[in-house]
Amino acid sequence: MIVSHGLLTGQVLQRLKGGAKATVTGTCESSGAVNVTIAAGKKVVKGWSEKKVGRAADGSFTAKLDGVPVGGPYTVTLSCGSEKVAVANVSVGDVWLLAGQSNMQGCGNLSDAPAPHPKVHAFYMDRHWDVAVEPIHFLEDSPDPVHNTVQRTPAELKKVRKAALKGVGPAVYFGKEMVKRSGGVPQGFICTAHGGTSMQQWSPAKKDEGGKSLYGSMKLSLDACGQPVAGVLWYQGESDANANDAPLYTQRMKELITAIRTDLKQPALPFLLVQIGKFYTFNSDARWWNSVQDQEANLYKHLKNVACASAGDLGLDDAIHIGAIPYERLGIRLARLADYYVYGNKKECPAPEFVSMKRTTSRSNSGVMVLKFKNVVGGFISKGDPNGFTLVDQDHRDTNTVYKTELQGDTIRLEADFFHTFNSNLAYGVGFTPYLNITDKRDMPIPILGPETLSVPGTSTGFLNNWQVSTILPASKSIDAWDAPSPLPEYGLRQKKYDGVFVDNHLEWQNNSGQAVFFGKLDLSQDMKLMLRFGYDAPVRVWVDDAAVFTDMAGINPAIMDAKSVKLDLNKGAHKIAIAMDLNGGKAWGFFARFERLDVTKEQLKKREVVLPKFSS
Repeated sequence: MIVSHGLLTGQVLQRLKGGAKATVTGTCESSGAVNVTIAAGKKVVKGWSEKKVGRAADGSFTAKLDGVPVGGPYTVTLSCGSEKVAVANVSVGDVWLLAGQSNMQGCGNLSDAPAPHPKVHAFYMDRHWDVAVEPIHFLEDSPDPVHNTVQRTPAELKKVRKAALKGVGPAVYFGKEMVKRSGGVPQGFICTAHGGTSMQQWSPAKKDEGGKSLYGSMKLSLDACGQPVAGVLWYQGESDANANDAPLYTQRMKELITAIRTDLKQPALPFLLVQIGKFYTFNSDARWWNSVQDQEANLYKHLKNVACASAGDLGLDDAIHIGAIPYERLGIRLARLADYYVYGNKKECPAPEFVSMKRTTSRSNSGVMVLKFKNVVGGFISKGDPNGFTLVDQDHRDTNTVYKTELQGDTIRLEADFFHTFNSNLAYGVGFTPYLNITDKRDMPIPILGPETLSVPGTSTGFLNNWQVSTILPASKSIDAWDAPSPLPEYGLRQKKYDGVFVDNHLEWQNNSGQAVFFGKLDLSQDMKLMLRFGYDAPVRVWVDDAAVFTDMAGINPAIMDAKSVKLDLNKGAHKIAIAMDLNGGKAWGFFARFERLDVTKEQLKKREVVLPKFSS
């Protein structure tokens, strides 16, 4: 009697309501009833002594085990007539599919590997079950060409494995923590990760290629176990952090998760992923790296039962791989998510999640941003001054303008240069190697976010600081008597971009009399109700599409931000903006100006569907 499928030595069967199930098939010369006895050591498990579970005929047998209790290790003995076969060291607990690239495969130093645990088993790359001892992902063991093109002898494999210096991943730490959290329930891993692989290589469309594709190989391992799984642990994204693949990352992940759930017939299967961490590289443009990180943190918005644990604050054992010792923190973070999503422990919750941001000003006229989060257990904490929040410009460069970060329970208060709070996007963890040290009291960090996520759509364009500017013009008549000006050669126009929120001309204008005019363009993709918010320090007149919309000949120092406002109802398309100022005998410096949209609904803000006018010179 030989078992060919459905039950392997050392296997962990996935527990279900009422116990584990397994359909066991094999060959048998006898015919008739197939019985099973399950024993823990010398003690037969209650109800499992010579229990009839199937039949044998024509040289083969099928046996269906149903209700095997949680625990083990068990010896499962199948018999038919005088024939019998025993499968040793079988347990019932929770099984986890491990997939992704090198940081799941494990590249931490083996000299710091965690001690194995007798209740934590792995289904190794060569598809045998045993106690999980790092490295549990050893590609040279695999019979599949997608992982291993050189099939070595057992002696050669032993030599290669002995020479390995790297191989620690998060799984063993995760398994040990789950044993603790479950009250001693056995844990098992199906190991399928492969370093350096992309989402295209993991495509479910390649399933039919079998061992020649990553998805096909993964499915072969799942089929060999013949069991459902408790959840998926996924760590991948580094290979997709580029201009071609990053924009497609969310869609490809949705396709992968849906395919795995479909193939396992588990539509609500929990999918727990790791947000990629640091990368020490000479490459100076990290926008695609940060884009993948932001998409990973927000994947839960697209599919149910998806959660993310960040590795952005963890140390490395080389330029890109998490260190063996820091992996313990990551394993525990993943275990917290599994405790919530799989075990239903409501004392746990997902990682801190961004909820909202409010922009205000302080008494010193600094920009203030107040961020609200949820799932913050025990409040936010940091070792030393909290770090990680930055304002980035349109080229994804850190403006180095956030100078104060205060942690207040589940709220974070930031202060920054006022101009940049309106003209830049807020992010957490910009770059390849940000210094991040904010977690809640259970060591769950804020995931790397933005710029897209944290910068909640505002209703303002930010301050307008890019204009066509005239030279100083002779004051032939008062500006309140001007017709709508048009760009003329005699104005000596030049394009000028000002630093800060204020259109500041005092160095050019001081001790001079005369007038000056500024020209800009406003492009609207739809009809809009706008407010021009304005502040100035001299006589001024404003035209929109050649119609005067504002005049104040009594303007004097100082210019006060947003002191005046003008409502405008503009149609879709391009609109001309002109501003004339009298230099007031050289006392004038300039103006503040920005447009705010008035017809934005709460629903548009919530769905991030705010469309603002685009201003250019």
